[in-house]
Amino acid sequence: MDMMKNKNTLLHLLVPVALLAAGAQAAPKKPVKVFILAGQSNMHGHGEIAKGEKGNLEWVVENKPAYQHLAGADGQWTVRNDVFVYSTDKNDKTRTGGLTAGFGALPTTIGPELQFGHAVGDFYDNDVLLIKAAWGGKSLAVDFCPPSAAGEAGYAHIPGAPKDTGFYYVQMLARVHDVLADIGTYVPGYEGQGYEIAGFGWHQGWNDRVSKPFNAAYERNMELFIRDVRRDLGTPNLPFVIATTGMRSMQAKDPRGDALIRAQQAMANVPDFNGNVAVVDTAAFWRDAADSPSKQNYHWNRNAESYLLIGQSMADALIALAQQNPSCAVRGAGKVPGLLAPTPPMGWNSWNAFEKEINEDIIRRTADLMVSTGLRDAGYDFLVIDDAWMANVRDEDGKLIADYEKFPRGMKAVGDYIHSKGLKYGIYQCRGHVTCQDLPGSFEHEEADMQSFADWGVDYIKLDSCYARKNGRLSSEDYAIYGAAIEKTGRPMILSISDFGQGAWIWGGKNYSQLWRTSGDIFPRINSVYRCAETSGGSGSSHPGFNGLWQFAGPGHWNDPDMLQVGNLKDPAYDKVHFSLWCVLAAPLMAGNDLRTMTDPTKQILLAPELIAVNQDPRGQQGYKVYNQDEIEIYNKPLSDGTTAVLLLNKGTNTTDVTVQWSQIGLSGEQPVRDLWERKELGTFTGSFTAEQLAQHGHRFVRVGTPGGAPLPGPVPTPPEKYTVMNKGTTRLADLYYVMKEGQAPTFDNGLRVKSESRVMYRLAGNADRFKASISLDAPSPDDAKGTFIVLVEDKFGGREIFKQEKMAKSDAPVEVDIDVSGLDFIMLEFTGKGAFGHWADARVESGPAAD
Repeated sequence: MDMMKNKNTLLHLLVPVALLAAGAQAAPKKPVKVFILAGQSNMHGHGEIAKGEKGNLEWVVENKPAYQHLAGADGQWTVRNDVFVYSTDKNDKTRTGGLTAGFGALPTTIGPELQFGHAVGDFYDNDVLLIKAAWGGKSLAVDFCPPSAAGEAGYAHIPGAPKDTGFYYVQMLARVHDVLADIGTYVPGYEGQGYEIAGFGWHQGWNDRVSKPFNAAYERNMELFIRDVRRDLGTPNLPFVIATTGMRSMQAKDPRGDALIRAQQAMANVPDFNGNVAVVDTAAFWRDAADSPSKQNYHWNRNAESYLLIGQSMADALIALAQQNPSCAVRGAGKVPGLLAPTPPMGWNSWNAFEKEINEDIIRRTADLMVSTGLRDAGYDFLVIDDAWMANVRDEDGKLIADYEKFPRGMKAVGDYIHSKGLKYGIYQCRGHVTCQDLPGSFEHEEADMQSFADWGVDYIKLDSCYARKNGRLSSEDYAIYGAAIEKTGRPMILSISDFGQGAWIWGGKNYSQLWRTSGDIFPRINSVYRCAETSGGSGSSHPGFNGLWQFAGPGHWNDPDMLQVGNLKDPAYDKVHFSLWCVLAAPLMAGNDLRTMTDPTKQILLAPELIAVNQDPRGQQGYKVYNQDEIEIYNKPLSDGTTAVLLLNKGTNTTDVTVQWSQIGLSGEQPVRDLWERKELGTFTGSFTAEQLAQHGHRFVRVGTPGGAPLPGPVPTPPEKYTVMNKGTTRLADLYYVMKEGQAPTFDNGLRVKSESRVMYRLAGNADRFKASISLDAPSPDDAKGTFIVLVEDKFGGREIFKQEKMAKSDAPVEVDIDVSGLDFIMLEFTGKGAFGHWADARVESGPAAD
């Protein structure tokens, strides 16, 4: 009979009554149950579907009533619409879709996954995803060798080639994490309900019997394999089932086969595995060659029934373990499918600790430490390799390549290792012709480089801007090219704009990226921390009227005041206030300390759970100042649970009390207050809360209110008419909020008075025709000062100058500026000159008939 797979589906027999009722709402979807099926060729699966006279799947379905569910009444193989598979065949061809026959080592074979999937799919109401990670001819001693078996510090180097110790262990876990990171692609109808890693199944052949050392080490290797898999998946009690290597003829020929099975069976008796590791004896599943499609005894004679029995027994055992250990962490719940960075990205970046002195060993050890220190499980899941990873020339095809002295196994191997630890892979590049370290940049290689990153499994791209002024493209044009190139790869990759705070929040950065710098580079000094924080939370990069850049941030697009210097500052008190500021500002949390020498106080700061919860609150409201006077600052960040986070900070030299009034944060009456650092309730307070006797850099970070209420209102955004040219006639720039500034803020006295270096951006929105001003050096300039006035389109990196007056002297007469700005969305007024002060007198734009 013809049982080739078609698109028919096995319909659920029971349809929830609620869905039949008119107007009824569907119940929320349950988390997806994820099972990992790993091993060697017998997990790949060699059970024949049609080949042979007996023992193939067609024969089994015709002759064994227990398996008639595998085919429909029309004789076609059933395809489940609640159980889905991700697998690669023996030719490394990826196959995905609803569970059906043909997910074995070849499309004409099956493995344990077929009956396993039916069994767990029938047991659970949840959708199920099976991730197969199997490769034939491999050993646990070498190919699947877990890191702990390789040495106390793990692998000697990152496994980068198939013959390297641990290569297939890394590939196995990298595959699992890659699939789960994009689970919506493999589970149709996924709505962000999250998933549970519900079990791990292992089945292998006889490869570890081939040598006495392999055989002797098997029991230890298997125990360490289970421990390492659980650690690297972040599932300390993951139910784990081993199907023994039970093929009778092979066992009889080699006594080491018995030793292999005894070592597998011993796993159920390891004391701390008791109750969450089970071993299935498969000896009874053997079928003689006369009853099978083949005499290939090391593949169960290619008998389909043997593989079905293995799958059923593994499913039964995992279901039993799951019932004994019902708790299973739900991951990814609430994340909108397709939305990158729904909360501020968290991770670690190499630059602050190592600058350009990076290599494979540092990255490998850092990845390991992100797991062992708890950083990964606290949310720090990006490991970003900054500048100086690449060779100083491209290859003969014009592609980026690694500096092979630093990364001898290439950047894909590095990414696979990072992924195998449950981390995401970040990498650096620059949009100039060279990077900040004078290595190959991406200018005129945009598509090729983004495709290389996709091929390497990159998840996050930090795109710098050194030398970008030579590109001849506006920043909005540049980043549109990169955004399109990333989209063309088909791989979701976060794009981080690193442009030193050149106004991406206003000129459309969120159309191409998920975060953008608001500041220059951060340094390990507390004043640098405050300066960077002020660019996002205050007037460091924008007009004071905005009260920070909070209105431009939210889920999927974030203000970035640069990476963390926690652990690099000279005082742990500075580290704490730094971390508090970044958390209240909903800033990306990219650690930048050397994890190899991290102190416990630094670790406790980075792991502070209640502060991280504030930073990662799904509402995505950036904190904003409700008080800012005499170096006292109070920030407020309304949260999704109806409470609000309040940071009270004293930057001044005098010890003082700092009080927040409930009226400043949208509350009244009696309110409970909780200290987020101490993780304890402070009591109930009426009308206000006072942080007493705060010394310089002292602060108190508290949560106010009762969880469970309606979310408190946020601040009112600055209306566009305050910062956008909207009317015909004359608009004086002194009457308009600038949307970005670099350097000291201008003063407004007959136009703009500025101190070098100064850059100020205004939003014209295409509503102006002419820009006019009278320019000259201002009175405070030294007598020998020289100043240069430039009007640019958009930002400085575009380099598109529409007016330039160079080296004006203090004694020079004012120069009248009258230039065409029709159709422009933004202009930037730039003034440079050592020690010079400039005056853009009566700076204005005009549209329509001149008003004066």
